[in-house]
Amino acid sequence: MPAHIIIGRDERIACTRCAHSFAISEGLSRQTIDRYAQDFEQALARRARDQEKQLMAESKQQVDKARQEATALAREVAENEIRGLREAIATKEHVLEGFRAAELELRRQLNDAEERRRNQEVEYQRRLDEERKRIEERAHATIAEDFQRREAQMKALIESSQREVADLKRKLEQGSQQTQGEASELTLEAMLRAAFPLDEFDPVPKGVNGADLLQRVRSPLGQVCGTIAWESKETKNWQPAWIAKLKDDQHAVGAELAVLVTAAMPKEVREPFVRESDVWVTRIEAARPLAEALRTTLLEVHKLRQANTGRHEKMELLYAYVHSPQFAQRMQAIGEAFAAMRGDLEAEKAAMMRIWKKREAQIMRVTGGLMNVVGELQGLSEEALPELEAVGALASPEEQGILDEAAAA
Repeated sequence: MPAHIIIGRDERIACTRCAHSFAISEGLSRQTIDRYAQDFEQALARRARDQEKQLMAESKQQVDKARQEATALAREVAENEIRGLREAIATKEHVLEGFRAAELELRRQLNDAEERRRNQEVEYQRRLDEERKRIEERAHATIAEDFQRREAQMKALIESSQREVADLKRKLEQGSQQTQGEASELTLEAMLRAAFPLDEFDPVPKGVNGADLLQRVRSPLGQVCGTIAWESKETKNWQPAWIAKLKDDQHAVGAELAVLVTAAMPKEVREPFVRESDVWVTRIEAARPLAEALRTTLLEVHKLRQANTGRHEKMELLYAYVHSPQFAQRMQAIGEAFAAMRGDLEAEKAAMMRIWKKREAQIMRVTGGLMNVVGELQGLSEEALPELEAVGALASPEEQGILDEAAAA
């Protein structure tokens, strides 16, 4: 391929023979210059195409090389990640294997502990049965001896009660209403002493606030199982205040039960005994069977409390307190106080409604009078008084409607 050079047309050259200088355009014809220019442009175009092909080939090689390097790098990164994941999985598997072994050991220990606990429970139950059997044998022997002693005491009490009853009958025939009431209390006490010789009876002296008689119920082993507060009334007319007074006396002494023995039962009550506001009200002839039933209830409750003595100390105290009559009485007192407060609130609400209605009527009368004065002043003036328009806005929409109706009428 011939070599080409680029020379401007104004470039001067010299003749090799005479050394005369002239512009190259003066020594070459226009056709020659154009031909060489066209050849030069074609040569430039071919060179540009060759360079473009070479650059494209080099670019392709670089891209292929970069792609191969990126692929190799990605493959290496992926292999490293896979290797790390496999190592992490192996580590976790090792840890899990340790956990499984620890869990297996814990389960084995739990099974051993459960087996030991069952064996201890069986042994404890055997000892408990043996101890219960020994206690029952001692209790039977003690009860037999106590029964004989109590039987002798009961016979003496019956004879004494019979004498006291005879004395009371004579006093009843002679005494006044107060004397009859005292005789009724003594009769009740004598009847209860004779019916329940194991129990302890504490009569309340005259002039001292409280119930007439406190019966402390005792089990065959002599344990106190509860208290019954007795009140006797011999009047002919029923008084509802007796219930509240006996409840207060019951709360004061901490008795579990309260019984009111009366000749005058509440209105519309035909049964021998009835329960009014947690107080048992009974006729005189039904006092003994009611006492028998209440006493049996206290004994059964005491047995249940004794059966629960094996619980934890705090749970036992909480259980006993929640099931105690003091707790029930306090909760009942709170309920009664709440009911009284609700009644007071309703009464206050009704009173405030009356006051509001009264104030509303007064405001209506004042507003009506003021609107009448404004209307009269505007009617007397030839032009409207805009200063009085603000006064008319003082009335509420409801009041304005009422005033408009009144004005229209």
